[in-house]
Amino acid sequence: MNEMSAIPSRATWSDDEMLECVSVIPEIPNTATFTFRAPSGALFDFLPGQFLTLEIPAPTGTVHRTYTISSSPSRPRSISITAKAQYDSVGTRWMLDNLAPGVRIKAIGPAGLFSHLNNHAEKYLFISAGSGITPMMSMTTFMFDLGSEPDIVFVNCARRPGEVIFRERLEHMASRVPGIDLKWVVETPDRYSPWTGFQGQFNQLMLGLMAPDYLEREVFCCGPEPFMRAVREALQGLGYDMDRYHQESFHAPVETEAEVPKL
Repeated sequence: MNEMSAIPSRATWSDDEMLECVSVIPEIPNTATFTFRAPSGALFDFLPGQFLTLEIPAPTGTVHRTYTISSSPSRPRSISITAKAQYDSVGTRWMLDNLAPGVRIKAIGPAGLFSHLNNHAEKYLFISAGSGITPMMSMTTFMFDLGSEPDIVFVNCARRPGEVIFRERLEHMASRVPGIDLKWVVETPDRYSPWTGFQGQFNQLMLGLMAPDYLEREVFCCGPEPFMRAVREALQGLGYDMDRYHQESFHAPVETEAEVPKL
């Protein structure tokens, strides 16, 4: 018997089964990655970039909140989401205060159309801001785990260098695979820490410097709507084929083709 045949086959998780939290990893202030497993041992099957909807027992009553999966289906024994609490958060604040190993929670999904597997290309340009980085992390990890070299220009915008989520993990992948080209953009540097990357608001000039071949790349964008609007306007102004532009708002991911915004 070889090693693989000794591993028992497992069913695929469905949302009839609750998820059990197994770890909570702080990322930046008010932001954490929550990792879950299926109590039955079932494996997770989803497209990188899809999302889960969690049923959260908040103090004001049960609320449903949607979070993009930040882990990759190439690592199917667990599933992770990365959530950031805003000043008025209810669901995410409850998670940060109450989710811990052993706590079980109801989840619905996975669902969503925002995935590079639905839009195959030879070259990608991922543009995100804040926690909009989560689907890009999932897609990049998936391509990294395939073992072949991808061609990704990965742009993430944050207020300060210390607020770039997944920075160390992405830099590790980029150090192993030349085809992952990371570009960080910050509004202001951290005090007492030199910053040599891009600074300011994302714009057409930055885009041309980061990805001179942007016209050849499939673009995926995620972040607050004002940020995505600025990205769209920059691309449109440069003559980009917007049929190759895909976006996902981290406030309202889309589940069906009918919900995809017309640009």
